[in-house]
Amino acid sequence: MTTEHYLHEIKIFENGTIDTFEFGHVVIKTEIVSSSLNYYGHAHGGYLFAMCDQISGLVSISTGFDAVTLQSSINYLKSGNLGDKLTIEGSCIHNGRTTKVIDVTINNQDRELVAKASFTMYVTGQHKEETIQ
Repeated sequence: MTTEHYLHEIKIFENGTIDTFEFGHVVIKTEIVSSSLNYYGHAHGGYLFAMCDQISGLVSISTGFDAVTLQSSINYLKSGNLGDKLTIEGSCIHNGRTTKVIDVTINNQDRELVAKASFTMYVTGQHKEETIQ
């Protein structure tokens, strides 16, 4: 039995776009592509979680601070399927000095809730804009 076909690369934001970036609130839109799928043909849980984690960092940056994930939890509520258009929305519900709590939802094109997550972010410092050349 060969098992190599069970391991494949998962890509996250190869087709994502930032729809909203304002203080304490970020919205990203993306589409599930074949490299986002698990071997059952649905969006990989790690793919969905990584999007939530990424948007939590962006929400922290939107408040002017860099932060790393201290704790998180996620509920997977509906399968994501190839071609689904996802809206990932993160909102800061606690904007503390050393921690931030970010709520994240992922909805599909039919506004059905695919996943809901909560992240506690540890503030590592004030955000400094970087110039990428």
